[in-house]
Amino acid sequence: MKSFFLLFSIVVLISCGHKTTTEEQIIFDRIAFTYNLKSAVNKTIWKDFDLDKFDVPLIYYTSSNCYIANPTQRFLDCVKSDPVFENGDIRIYKTRTILDSIPFHMEVALTLGNSTPDYNYKSPFMNCSSLEITRKRIPQVHSTEQWATMVLHEYFHGFQQRHINYLNVYEKYMRIPEDSLKKIYKDNAWFKESIIKENDLLLKALNCKDDLETKKWMAEFFSLRKERRWNVKQTLNVDIESVEKIYETMEGTARYIEYELYKIFSEGKPETALAKSDTAFHSYTYYKNYKMEKDAWLYQSGSSSYFYASGFNVCRLLDKLKIEYKPRLFNEGETSLEQLLQEKMN
Repeated sequence: MKSFFLLFSIVVLISCGHKTTTEEQIIFDRIAFTYNLKSAVNKTIWKDFDLDKFDVPLIYYTSSNCYIANPTQRFLDCVKSDPVFENGDIRIYKTRTILDSIPFHMEVALTLGNSTPDYNYKSPFMNCSSLEITRKRIPQVHSTEQWATMVLHEYFHGFQQRHINYLNVYEKYMRIPEDSLKKIYKDNAWFKESIIKENDLLLKALNCKDDLETKKWMAEFFSLRKERRWNVKQTLNVDIESVEKIYETMEGTARYIEYELYKIFSEGKPETALAKSDTAFHSYTYYKNYKMEKDAWLYQSGSSSYFYASGFNVCRLLDKLKIEYKPRLFNEGETSLEQLLQEKMN
């Protein structure tokens, strides 16, 4: 995907007779904003993120219809839509009716297996509700920037799934849903206790400056994790190793993208500039002089979705150890964050 910073003022309407409303202009600007952020991620965070071959169409849900950015031809063949906007690399269509009755969207969706081929069959689509709908659902969302980090988190899942080797592994292991891991966490105090201790060891490895001490905390982390998985297999008759690795890699890297965007916002880089149309929710106040400590949920694992935090911390630990892990993840299919960290230990 080519860079196209600050192009909000150049508008080319490609639908004959279509007149852009103020509300629509805000939508177009928000979509353009997310595409600018994709370019920023590609430049400073994760190379190849905005390549055309990894692009994922974005469906923006309002209360009455949807706007689809860069749809596939299969989508246009399946869903009646009208072109309403084009700007650089962005083509936006408006659906004539809303696609479903689900009240809130913030996910990447695709169909797999033997399902009836749909517009998203083995083709991920980014689905997001408007900022207005999102704020009603999640009042803690305080700005367009924060909404955009949620969108980019999900966009990164689409990037993952556009790697065919990773998609094949994803399809193989998704027979064990993440809710199964969450249930084990909720139902077994010893499991939760071990998870928290493991994460604390990752944080110790991250925060210490001595190489030998870092390796010491890493060794304890792997030992405790191995023991916990053995206990799960013995007491619950479930082997969670493969599925835990894939969820930790999938969600940890997506959270890593969120955090890195917070840092970009704190620096006030040009690609973070929003059009004047969206000033109602536009604020850098939260991110000025940003420190991760104000968002402990990023790195603490005190919830059933523990693999988000542990994966995020492993990403940061790989960065600290100067391990080139990003070119290997997703390209190699089953390669996980844990595996790459274990290789360093060995």
